[in-house]
This record gives sequence, C-alpha cells and structure tokens, in this order.
Amino acid sequence: MKLALLPLTLHLMPGGKLPLRIFEPRYVRMVSEASRSGTGFGIGMLDELDEEGNSDLFMLGTRVRIIDFYTLTDGLLGITVEATERFRIRSLERESDGLLRAEVELLDNWQSCALSPFEQVLSDKLQEVFAEYPELADLHPAPSWRDAAWVTQRWLEVLPIKGQLAQLLMAEDSCRRALAFLMSMLKPESQPGSRH
Repeated sequence: MKLALLPLTLHLMPGGKLPLRIFEPRYVRMVSEASRSGTGFGIGMLDELDEEGNSDLFMLGTRVRIIDFYTLTDGLLGITVEATERFRIRSLERESDGLLRAEVELLDNWQSCALSPFEQVLSDKLQEVFAEYPELADLHPAPSWRDAAWVTQRWLEVLPIKGQLAQLLMAEDSCRRALAFLMSMLKPESQPGSRH
C-alpha cells in the first residue's frame, strides 16, 4: 500500500486521535487526496533533532483517517485524525513539492485484553491524566479503561519516551512488553522506602 506521509516528532498508536494544523501546500494536497481516496495518510515518526537540527524518520508509523475538518481561528485548515493501524515503511520517495510517499506494510493491531487487578493502576493513573488535560478526554469520549491494549497505547502517546524505545515497544505483536515497561516505571513510587 502507498501512503503519503506527514512526519511528526510524536508516536500515535491505533485508536489514538490527534488534532492537526495544516498549512503547507504539500500537506493541503495530501489531506485533499486522503479525503477523496478514503485510504487516509501516514504519520511518519521522527527521531529527536540532532545538533544540526536534522531528524531521521523511523521505519514504523501509523495510518490515520480524517474524522473531522474545521477552520481554525487563524484561518488555517484544522483536521482531527484517528489512527487505524501501524505500518512498516518498505520504501520512500520524495515528490517535487517535498511530499514524502511510502510503500508500507500494514501490521496487525494489538488484540484487546483485560487489565489484571495488579495492572489496573495504569488505567487509574491514565484517568488522572485525562482529568488534568481535558483536551485529551475530549478526543476520547468513549475510553476503554479496562482494555490493556487501549490503555497501553494511550500511555505510549502521552509519555515522553525516547523515540528508539517507543519504536521497539510499538513494533511488538501485543501490548504485553509495553505494559510490563509501564508497570516497571510505576514500581519505585509504589514500593515503601524506595528512593526517587
């Protein structure tokens, strides 16, 4: 499958939603094509900037579909996208206006599974994050608080995880490794007498 790419320095997982400002002509064209074709476009995930201000594109990205269009207060086009599935980039080409287009292999989504009572703390803490940032809650009006895959994917989107690690976790066939990583991050504060 061929997808136009919008490179961003963030990780978006299936089920995740993201508001975007679209102003560069190449991306206006991309949005127009995506809305006509129904195939959506790809969010290409960029690594952190190096000393020269350059950034590499990771090989894993996410296909998105446009779920809303609106005009922003500054007159620019605003869209909200929802991620549908992960992909691996097989080849890249750059068009004359700079738009990247990739041949991608779509990957299966993580299967839904229930959080264990021990893992429920991840859902509780994510609900606190949503309460603190209403704009996140607004994007997800029907959250799946008991679904381990959904909760794990939302955490991977909001945590400031290094790109390489996020890519490793995102490449897994299920949410289990990412879930274990998230639980390990919580352990220090939940253990009595631990040092921070």
